[in-house]
Amino acid sequence: MNLDKFPFVGDFRELKYGRPDGPSLRAAVRAEGPEHERDLVHYLRSGSALFCTPSAVPDVLSSTGGVIGGLHLLTDGKWLWYSDLAHHVEHYHVALDPGFAEHVQSNGWAVPEPTDSDLDAMLTVLIEDELD
Repeated sequence: MNLDKFPFVGDFRELKYGRPDGPSLRAAVRAEGPEHERDLVHYLRSGSALFCTPSAVPDVLSSTGGVIGGLHLLTDGKWLWYSDLAHHVEHYHVALDPGFAEHVQSNGWAVPEPTDSDLDAMLTVLIEDELD
């Protein structure tokens, strides 16, 4: 995917759908979350869905591997992330890319509504990437 145009956050290498060269989810776990963690979790849950699947997502950090929910690809029109990222931030205080955190804060902790052209451009890049 053209990560320069649409950066991805949370594509951890331990996840089935993460990048093999992505950051480590386990290394990103923190004992405590940042001051605005609740706002960040709300932001992550409020993204617009680009793709929704019925795939069950297990909690890879839990000893029981319980299911978090279905796997969805979400966006705010600029960044992309998977739906389980909010769970990891909320329950394990996972640290995220500082650029994403700054972006979220600059949006006042509220997800902007992506335009149809934003979503179309993202889908085009995703589809072209899959075809390559």
